Amino acid sequence: MFKQVMKKIGVIFLALTLLILDLTLSRALPLLTQDGKFSLVEQIGYGVWALGSLAIFIVIAYRFKLLSLKEINWRRLVAIASLNLVIFFLGDLLGYFVGQLTHNAAMEHQDTLKKIFIHVPTYLQFAVVGFIIPVMEEIVFRGLLAKVLFGKYFKIGLVISSLFFMAGHSAFTPQTIVIYGIVSAGYAVTYYKTKHIEYSMGVHILNNSISVLLSLFV
Repeated sequence: MFKQVMKKIGVIFLALTLLILDLTLSRALPLLTQDGKFSLVEQIGYGVWALGSLAIFIVIAYRFKLLSLKEINWRRLVAIASLNLVIFFLGDLLGYFVGQLTHNAAMEHQDTLKKIFIHVPTYLQFAVVGFIIPVMEEIVFRGLLAKVLFGKYFKIGLVISSLFFMAGHSAFTPQTIVIYGIVSAGYAVTYYKTKHIEYSMGVHILNNSISVLLSLFV
């Protein structure tokens, strides 16, 4: 029993480390390149790294039986994602008003990402921020941490993993706590109700992709 728990913790630590490295590289690379712009070689190199990281996460997810795309009802996924997006939008509005009331309307995490990715090719933004990172985050937080590590205490695991998810997105002000708290709860409830992490992944991917799309015009 102890060995199994330690093995799970080791895998989670490995996955979390890889996720942090991937996020760090995605933030640092534009700052290290000439004029903040990606050359073709740098684009290919980063793409290979990102896809390699994703492949490792997919293997881990299948190893712990977290993924099963054959059981996904795509109409249900669209309905769930649409409902979540409406809730997230209302959460953003609530967060905005909370930010105004507390005189703290800054969104440090989003502002930082926007500055970093301003010179990153659009297709890489969608591929990494819109798809790869959401998949990796769901596998780490909702899958490995909540489901695999906590097992029969899944509900507690979802709460704790949601707090870690919020902390990872710099949710330390009233405004960001409201916004990311609602988003994190949406992902957690989706996974809990559907019993399939693919649904929370789908919601997460769509939400991030819309954020990337909006960042191109706002």
